[in-house]
Amino acid sequence: MAVEIRGRADPVIGREFEADGVAVRRGWWRTLTRADRLRIRGARLTLLTSNDVEIDSEVLPRVRVTAPWYAPSGFVRLVLAGRTYWVRLTAQHSRKAVEAVTAWRHEL
Repeated sequence: MAVEIRGRADPVIGREFEADGVAVRRGWWRTLTRADRLRIRGARLTLLTSNDVEIDSEVLPRVRVTAPWYAPSGFVRLVLAGRTYWVRLTAQHSRKAVEAVTAWRHEL
């Protein structure tokens, strides 16, 4: 699985983050597709297909994100408006994604 990461710090909105080639699952077992994109931009988290069709989106203050101890390495649990998604990244990139989602809290 090839994952491409792009990120930069922005003092106003927190941190922007984008990862291509990630696997997004709805719940634990149901895989939506393997060539998805996770994007954090403008205080909003968006899950996209490889064709840039939006799967789901939510503003960062309403997103819950964790990398649970019981999940395999690299899996991040996202809750967007009550819907749970599991996103598979590399272990290093999963930490960056969690940091990017929670960065806005530290800058208020």
